[in-house]
Amino acid sequence: MDAESMPQDLAELENRLRNRSDAEPAIDLRDRVMRAVAVELARPVRSAPIGRWDNLYWAAVAAGVLIVLNISMLFASQDEFSIWPAPSAHQMTSEIQAIQKLEAQQEGTLR
Repeated sequence: MDAESMPQDLAELENRLRNRSDAEPAIDLRDRVMRAVAVELARPVRSAPIGRWDNLYWAAVAAGVLIVLNISMLFASQDEFSIWPAPSAHQMTSEIQAIQKLEAQQEGTLR
């Protein structure tokens, strides 16, 4: 790789490293490093099929969990939940009568 085709930041790095010490590296060191970098940059990047499958697997699991949660929340919103047990018909009748009696007493005291 020649100096003209090298990116500007790599050229600056090379200049800073060159000015840092007086010791001279081997003559062919630069050419070997630049050839190795060029080979690595030319090599296509491949992702491992196992890693890609692993990501897809976890994405599918997360989507499944979200779907199950949404469906359960949908059905839960259609039901009425209470911490108290449902009142019986007899209990409802007696409570209504007690409320009517209280209202009648209040009306009598306010007149």
